[in-house]
Amino acid sequence: MAAAEADDPSLAATLEKFRLYETRARFYVIGSSREKRWFRVLKIDRSEPSELNVSEDPVWYSLQEVKSLLQRIDEGNRSTGGLTFVTKAYGIAGCIKFLESYYLILVTKRRQIGCICGHAIYCIDESQMITIPHSSVQTDVATSKNELRYKKLLASVDLTKDFFYSYTYPIMQSLQQNVTSAGMKEMPYENLFVWNTFLTEPIRSRCRNTLWTVALVHGHFKQVRLSIFGREINVVLISRRSRHFAGTRYLKRGVNDHGKVANDVETEQIVFEEEAGSLKGRMSAVVQMRGSIPLFWSQEASRLSPKPDIFVQRYDPTYEATKLHFDDLAQRYGHPIIILNLIKTVEKRPREMMLRREYFNAVGYLNQNVPEEKKLRFIHWDFHKFAKSKSANVLGVLGKVAGEALDLTGFYYSGKPKVQKKRSTQLSRTSTARDGSLDIRVGSGDLSRLSSNADALSSTGFQDMRNEANKQEPFGDAPCYQTGVLRTNCIDCLDRTNVAQYAYGLAALGRQLHAMGLTHVSKIHPDSSIASALMEMYQSMGDALAHQYGGSAAHNTVFTERQGKWKATTQSREFLKSIKRYYSNAYTDGEKQDAINLFLGYFQPQEGKPALWELDTDYYLHVTTAGDDLMSNSYPSSSAPGNNAFMGSGAALIPGTTLSPVPACKEDYSRMKLTSFDKLMGMTCSSIKNVRLHCDADLKLSGGVGTSGMAPDAAMHI
Repeated sequence: MAAAEADDPSLAATLEKFRLYETRARFYVIGSSREKRWFRVLKIDRSEPSELNVSEDPVWYSLQEVKSLLQRIDEGNRSTGGLTFVTKAYGIAGCIKFLESYYLILVTKRRQIGCICGHAIYCIDESQMITIPHSSVQTDVATSKNELRYKKLLASVDLTKDFFYSYTYPIMQSLQQNVTSAGMKEMPYENLFVWNTFLTEPIRSRCRNTLWTVALVHGHFKQVRLSIFGREINVVLISRRSRHFAGTRYLKRGVNDHGKVANDVETEQIVFEEEAGSLKGRMSAVVQMRGSIPLFWSQEASRLSPKPDIFVQRYDPTYEATKLHFDDLAQRYGHPIIILNLIKTVEKRPREMMLRREYFNAVGYLNQNVPEEKKLRFIHWDFHKFAKSKSANVLGVLGKVAGEALDLTGFYYSGKPKVQKKRSTQLSRTSTARDGSLDIRVGSGDLSRLSSNADALSSTGFQDMRNEANKQEPFGDAPCYQTGVLRTNCIDCLDRTNVAQYAYGLAALGRQLHAMGLTHVSKIHPDSSIASALMEMYQSMGDALAHQYGGSAAHNTVFTERQGKWKATTQSREFLKSIKRYYSNAYTDGEKQDAINLFLGYFQPQEGKPALWELDTDYYLHVTTAGDDLMSNSYPSSSAPGNNAFMGSGAALIPGTTLSPVPACKEDYSRMKLTSFDKLMGMTCSSIKNVRLHCDADLKLSGGVGTSGMAPDAAMHI
C-alpha cells in the first residue's frame, strides 16, 4: 500500500505530522502523511483580531512541490519578515476564542501507548497554545486581566494526563461497533466520548473533513501483552468518560433534565491475538459502564464535614429524566440493561439509603407496561455491609453476579478465522486508515446478511441475529455479539464500583479466553497470575478515574487485601487518600469545574457578560436547550448492532473486509510475560445463594418504610 500511496496521493488517508510556519499575515500548517510522501496546506489568516479565517488548499503536494511552495511564500513576504518556522506538531487539538483572539491548540509531542489490531494509539506528552492574530492587530482586550485568566483556566485542563487518540482507529467507539458498522468516511467527532468536539468544530466545519484535527478521548487506556501457554495475546482496558454533564464529584451528581448522568464512563475490555486484524487471529471485546444514580440529587461540598448530607433536589413523579437516561442506554447498547446498585441499605443517619429507596421505586415505575425483554433488571447488594464480615468473599459474590449478567448480554467474539481472498475497498481522502481502508475482521464477514436499511440494524433484529448465531456451535466459526450492558453504581461510582467492574472483567476474560481457544474452561482462578495482572489494570483505571472525578486515587481495600499488602500500611494510605479527596472537593473542585465547562464549550465568554467565575451556579449551562443542542449526539432512529450507536455523519467500517493492521506501528506499550498458570483452570466462585436479578415481579415493596433505618425491601437482598 505504501507503493500505491507513492503514486496516488488520495491513498494518503491521514495526516500525522505537521509543521507550523508563520508570516505577518498568515500561519501555514503543512501536514504530511505518515510516510511523508504527500503534503497538504492549511492557511490561517492573522489579520483579523477576533475572526477565524481558515482555508484549506485542495492540492496534494509532493515533497519537492511543497518545498518550492514554501520558498515562494518566503520570497513574497520578505518585506514583512519572510516565512518563519514555529514548531512541529502531530495534530490540532482545537482552537478557541475567549474575549477577542482565537488560539490554536497543537499536540507538539506524542507517545504511543498501545496498538489495537495494528492501529497505533497515542497519548499527548506536550501541547502548545498559540495566539492566531498578529500582535499588531490586537486590542487591549487581548491582554486584559479576564482574557489572561481564561487562558490560564483552559491551560489547567492538562492534555498530557488521561487523554488519548488514534489517527486510524475510532478509539471513541467499541471494537464491536467498529467491526459491525457500515461505511466510515471520517472520525465521528460527535460521539459523546470525544472531549474536544467543541474545540475542533471551527476547523472541521471550515475544512469539511477531519484531516487536521485529532479526536481526544478522556479516561484511561492500558495495554499489556500476555503469554498463555506459549500463545501471545494482548489485553486492552479502555475507559471513556462522557462529555455530557461532566465535572467533579460534589458539583456534578445525579442526572440532568436531558437524562445525562454525572461520571458516565464506558469501560471496554479487548482481547486479541497478535495477528488479529488480518485474515488470521481472533479477537474479543466486552463493554460495561458506570454512572451516577439517575435521579435529581446533590451533595454540597463542606469544609466542615467530609461526608456532607445527600439532598433529593426535585421530585420527579414520572421519573422522566431517569427514563431518558435508560432510553439513551438502550440506544447505545440495546437490551437488557442490568443495574447493579452497591449503595448502603442500613445507616444510623439516613444518607445513601434514601437514594436506594427512590432508585428502587424509579425502576419499578419504569418497568410498568413494558415488554418483558425491555424491562430493567435491578439488583441491589449492600457492598459495605457484606464486606465487614471477616469471611466475606466480595469478589466471589460479584463474580456470580457478573456471570449472570454475561449470560444475558453476551460479549463480542470475532469467530474462527477463515481463509478467503482479501477485498480491498478504497475510501475517501478523509478516511481514517493509513493504507486507504479500515476494514473489518474476517469472522464478521458473515454480517453481509445485514442490509443497509435501518430496520436490519435495529437492536431488536440484531438480538435475534445474535441468538441465532449463538445457537450454532458456541465459540466456533460463527461470531458472537454483545447486546445489552451491565450498569454499575455506588454513590461516587469510584471505589466500590471499580471492584465490581474488576469482578465483571475477570468473569468476562475467562469467557473471552475460552472462546478464543486459549483455555478449556470459561473461568479464571482469582489467585492466578493472569487475574493478578488484570487486577492491576483495573486498579490503575480506578485510580485514574478517581483522580479525575474525586481528586484522589481510588480506595482499594479489597484489592490490597487480595494482593496481601500489610494492613497497617494500607490503612494509612487510605486515610491519606481521604484527606486528599476532601481537600480537593472543598477547595479546588470549583476551579476545576470551570475549566471543564470552558474546555467542553458549555460556557463561551462574551464581552460585557458575567465571567465564568462570577456565576453562582453552572446548573443552567448543563440543562438549557441551547447547551444541549450544541453538545448533543445525533442518534439514528435505530441503533447499529453492538455498542454506541453512531453519532453524526460518521459511520464506521466497511462490512465484508478485514480490520487491516499497519506494519509500521511501533509497539512500545507495556509488555508482560505470564508463565505461572497452575491455578488458571480452577473455578472462580463457589456456589453462592441469594443473589438474583430483579425485574417485574421482584419490584414490589415488602411493607412500609418504617423507622428502623433499613430500606423497605432490604431483607430481600441481604
